[in-house]
Amino acid sequence: MLSISQMETIRHQFDSFCRKVLREESRNLKVQYARRAEREVALSQLSEKQLQGFSIEDRYPSDVICFEVGRHRVSIQDERLADALSQLSEEKRDIILLAYFLDMNDREIGEKLAMMRRTVQRRRTSTLCELKKRLETKQDG
Repeated sequence: MLSISQMETIRHQFDSFCRKVLREESRNLKVQYARRAEREVALSQLSEKQLQGFSIEDRYPSDVICFEVGRHRVSIQDERLADALSQLSEEKRDIILLAYFLDMNDREIGEKLAMMRRTVQRRRTSTLCELKKRLETKQDG
């Protein structure tokens, strides 16, 4: 059996131990908060470009316009481009879609559409100029 003075001593030792543990834990938290404050940046301090890196835009099938080229289906997400392409003749549109969306060269396009390679090249070039004009007029007006 312990005497009252021994029990008081044990109680004081336990209190002292608890204070040390709490003091060290407090120091650890302060160091942890200081490290975090060095590395963290408030969202209000970020630029628009940096903020856009944190977002995701949902895409739905209804947001895409599809064109059929032979057995291939080409999806266009840009509404202005899809509108400009839809205004072209089917032949011109097919040449552009095959060249720029299906990565075919003029020879392959010519074989697919039964045209000479040089004809495909001329139509592709002239159609690009036509598309550029259509897109520029839509952008300006």
